[in-house]
Amino acid sequence: MPSSFPFSQSVVDIIATGRFLTVYACQLDFEDGPVYAHTGTGDLVIDGITYLGVGQFGEVGQSQESDNSNSPMSVELSLNGLDSYIITETNIRGCRGRSGKLLFVVFDEDGNYAVDILFSGRMDAATFSYAGNGQDGNKITVPIVDRMAEWSRTGTERFTDENHRARHDGDRFFYAVAQLSEWPIYWGSSKDAPTFNYEK
Repeated sequence: MPSSFPFSQSVVDIIATGRFLTVYACQLDFEDGPVYAHTGTGDLVIDGITYLGVGQFGEVGQSQESDNSNSPMSVELSLNGLDSYIITETNIRGCRGRSGKLLFVVFDEDGNYAVDILFSGRMDAATFSYAGNGQDGNKITVPIVDRMAEWSRTGTERFTDENHRARHDGDRFFYAVAQLSEWPIYWGSSKDAPTFNYEK
């Protein structure tokens, strides 16, 4: 999580030279494979990973946090100028719950760089904007939220046999839960354990 002073000493040292370049880079773990992009142009290799430059088509929003210190933090990453097909495919495949990171990268004149993780969390549901007059205004915005946001959500999963099978077909891990709730528990007793009925 970001602290009051989020930059490492290596980043500060390059900034202190007075002659440096900065870019934002992101790692987004989509279902079809990870996406690595940065706000500059051309390819950028960071720690052996190649990030594709999106230039003016990429945008990093401000980090959002309310006055309540326990409130979730989030940051929005946007990409515009996309073909409608790409937007449709992203909408179908989704990204909610998959990991995402926002990096701050700084370079000196000799090409040396330092990297700090500004934000790390999970992607939320993407939002889409259509221009209606070509792809110039088409836009995808992907929020990344921290763990506090996940904890604050009301869960939709239940520890029941039916709910578990809906998510994992054929897995009967919770088959005895309903039956167990009907049985008395004899702590420290030598009585036999209950016999469960397994129904496929």
